[in-house]
Amino acid sequence: MKILKGIATAPGIVRGTTCFYSNEIEDTLPHYTVDAQQIPKEINRVKEAFEHARQEMKQVLKTAETQLDKSAVEIFNMHLSILNDPSLLESISEFIKERKVNAEHAVNDIFEQYIKKYEIKSEHFRELIHDFVDTRNRLLHSFNIETGKFKCPVGIRGPVIVAAKRLTPSMVLSIPRKNVLAFVSEEGGFTSHATILARSHGVPIIFGIQVEKELDCGMEVIVDGSAGKVIIAPDRKTEEYYARKMQGREKKKDFCEVRKSLSSRTKSGKRIKLKLNISTPGEFSFAKELVHDGVGLLRTEFLFMERNRPPTEEEQYRMYKRILDENGDKPVVVRVLDIGSDKMPLYFKISGIMNLDLGLRGAMAVEKFPHIYLTQMKALLRANVSSNLCLLYPMVSDLNDLKTFRNVLSAAKRALKKEKVNIDAMKIKEGVMIETPAAAMMVETLLEKVDFVNIGSNDLLQYTLATSRGSTEVEERYHILHPALLKMIEMIAREGKKAGKEVCLCGEIASFEEFYPLLLKIGLKSFSVAASKFSDLKCELLHLQQLRDKKLITEFYKLESKEQIDEYFKRFI
Repeated sequence: MKILKGIATAPGIVRGTTCFYSNEIEDTLPHYTVDAQQIPKEINRVKEAFEHARQEMKQVLKTAETQLDKSAVEIFNMHLSILNDPSLLESISEFIKERKVNAEHAVNDIFEQYIKKYEIKSEHFRELIHDFVDTRNRLLHSFNIETGKFKCPVGIRGPVIVAAKRLTPSMVLSIPRKNVLAFVSEEGGFTSHATILARSHGVPIIFGIQVEKELDCGMEVIVDGSAGKVIIAPDRKTEEYYARKMQGREKKKDFCEVRKSLSSRTKSGKRIKLKLNISTPGEFSFAKELVHDGVGLLRTEFLFMERNRPPTEEEQYRMYKRILDENGDKPVVVRVLDIGSDKMPLYFKISGIMNLDLGLRGAMAVEKFPHIYLTQMKALLRANVSSNLCLLYPMVSDLNDLKTFRNVLSAAKRALKKEKVNIDAMKIKEGVMIETPAAAMMVETLLEKVDFVNIGSNDLLQYTLATSRGSTEVEERYHILHPALLKMIEMIAREGKKAGKEVCLCGEIASFEEFYPLLLKIGLKSFSVAASKFSDLKCELLHLQQLRDKKLITEFYKLESKEQIDEYFKRFI
């Protein structure tokens, strides 16, 4: 068994056979030179291809207006606008004149130039690449060139898990819905046009999987679109686990669909706060349809990664303001930059001998790079027009760490006051991440000084067990909800209740439906999860009758192995 981890953009669980769908056209694309007398003929062929593609796109638009939603119409209007762009036709014609090449060759090369230009731009513009690929393929199809096909016959005969380097709108529409169990791709995005269309299929969608390296046509896999996992050759235990989950989902689906506009609550009516973890701006498009209680964790690292310099105050301000404004009066918990071994910006100059998981984290990073954090705090304060900003400080272990973050916040306020930016009327709540055993033991003291706490169970488990996150050997030995971890969470929840302050669980364990009977039993009432998991968890809560069995927790704490814990949670699936 092998588990591939990607990024989930649509929930659901399926089991099936993988089949590659290819958009590669290099093998079939004719490349040849022409003499001067043939140039007008080749340019005319391009003009005819454009006209044919435009007429075809107009027909697609007519169908979209009657059968698809507004977003699909907008997508195809964009494709039509690309085909109507006179500068594109002019560039291809000039290419033919200068290089003396055939029409197909010129179309492909000019589009490649556009694609490469957008590859170096921001995430939003990079997603336009798929629209250029799609429009190019539509033009090439006008030359009778095959631009998309399944690499194995099983994809034509019946339902498969469609694996592709990248999804394009035309690919999504060309494959009959009845033949799609799930989409798995290497490239993609939450707001890419192909993803928007693919979501209308109502099937799991995952991107960020190295499909060409890891998957073969005909492989039997399980796709967990809620957790972003593709499981190759699942073992018997995994098969049984997912079989129960799929059976349970089917029974509950209709019941939850008619109640999706309700706020999150248990079957007995107990109100539960269910918030969203957001790692990229694109996830907000996914979240707009969800009735949630705000953003419980906005990870800001996406602004700092994959670039050669830190983002400016103005760049950060625009992004934060957009996110805060879009959420209206709902709270948005923004975690200030949290660096680590898996999220280290290229421009951070750090000694090669430093352990990034045990050394430069939290307040120590603030002291080493104060200008980075000062700029971020200023941008956040400026963006807080709606007064729904909640600042969250990572890797806090004691009051001195908290003081370090607050010193930067005070410096940011002074700097803005000096610049005559009025922020006096803006309300800001402050919280800390409880993700070290030290913070867990100090939680009573920390709660006296802050408005709320978030439990980062991923790091808390790592530091409690003295093991690396994501290690296969570790996962085989220890359960993700280790009894020691649950004892600490129970203690944190108890102290939060005593202080009358919110304790929100935002780590990975909050994504497992079967853990909720226990998590609610120990006193948690607030959770923050990935948008892709939200609907599943909300549905689970609607069916959950809180258990009054007092032995539920004591029984769990007596368990001695991962196998026993796995068996314990089967009763809740």
